[in-house]
Amino acid sequence: MRFLRTVFGVDESHRMFQGDVLRWKCFAPHPFWEGSRGYALRYKGEIAAFGCLVPCRFLTGSGTLVSCDVIDWAASKAVPGAGVLLYRHIQGLTGTMINIGGTADACNVLPKIGFQARAERYGYTRVLQPVRRFRQTPHKDWKSPLRLARDLRELGRAAQSAGTVKVRRLKNFDSVPAEVFPDPSVTQQVVCERTPGSLDYFLACPAAQMDAYLLERDGTPVGYFLLSRVGSQCRIADLWIRSPDGPAWAEAYAAATAAARTDRHITEITVAASLPLQTGALQKAGYRRTHAEPVFVLDPGNLLGGRNDLALGLLENDGYYWRGEGD
Repeated sequence: MRFLRTVFGVDESHRMFQGDVLRWKCFAPHPFWEGSRGYALRYKGEIAAFGCLVPCRFLTGSGTLVSCDVIDWAASKAVPGAGVLLYRHIQGLTGTMINIGGTADACNVLPKIGFQARAERYGYTRVLQPVRRFRQTPHKDWKSPLRLARDLRELGRAAQSAGTVKVRRLKNFDSVPAEVFPDPSVTQQVVCERTPGSLDYFLACPAAQMDAYLLERDGTPVGYFLLSRVGSQCRIADLWIRSPDGPAWAEAYAAATAAARTDRHITEITVAASLPLQTGALQKAGYRRTHAEPVFVLDPGNLLGGRNDLALGLLENDGYYWRGEGD
């Protein structure tokens, strides 16, 4: 905790590096990984680099690939190359690695150690309460009134309705049928494996208020989504619907939006997506694209066969619960 706070320049109140959050990240049982997921490189008895591994399994349609992302990647400037050495060690534990976004330094270093920019993950936002959001924004500039005017204008824009898809709240995923989870044969894309155990692990995140929902059509389960609440922001942490059609995905996002807005304290909803099927559906559901993050892939054995159609959301790193200093 001291090492991370020092490298990132934050104090003890920073939620991301408090004891319960780090214990969950590094030590809480995860069905995709045995043992600790926290790795430290020491030099002369002191921590010189640290990283926390986020397990991931890619379903390609022809097999399952073990992969991971590394979060909380930090290295001491007193030991040059320590961060790269740590990455090299973790690389030997999985067949592939990914990295989504990151600092400018990280984006410069990653290509030098073999990562390739394969895709982009896009961020989308839908503002529910523009005036309240404007008032809560701590740092305002000359563009702030313009953003408020834009948000007010977009608030009146018609968006996709949930249609015939219904939502049912879940306590956990124990009784959810397997066919509800991501399947590459449905969308012909590389998807990330989800199981009852892995989704229940995400639900236990102590850094956000987590809620799970089942999507049903005519009484039959067809998908699910997770919501994470961080302050006045709600994030659609994960969503899947068993359909290759854009309108069905737009209805699913509309249903998740309706569930999120039942909390009157929420001022905006955010979500991340990487493929045209998802991004087009989000626009129909009333979301605006706000930014893009590069997706780097390390695949020395070419296990992915050069594929870049990776369906990545917020669960593949810490995007569904991360909050910056002062948030």
